[in-house]
Amino acid sequence: MAREIRETPILFGEDARRFLARMEERHPEPPEVRARIQRNYELVKKAYEEGMREKRAREEANGGIDPCFRQV
Repeated sequence: MAREIRETPILFGEDARRFLARMEERHPEPPEVRARIQRNYELVKKAYEEGMREKRAREEANGGIDPCFRQV
């Protein structure tokens, strides 16, 4: 069994100032990292679109019901 999630602590004083300062810092990724992320995104998007195209084709062939997925 999973344990229950504890409440998020509230920061005060120096901890709060340090947290806010770190949140304001910008750490832009290098162009090659950004390009890799974009390639991965496009790959996943293409796979999703292909899967949805196949699902719609199965539904069309079976009168609106996709036999590969249980209808809830």
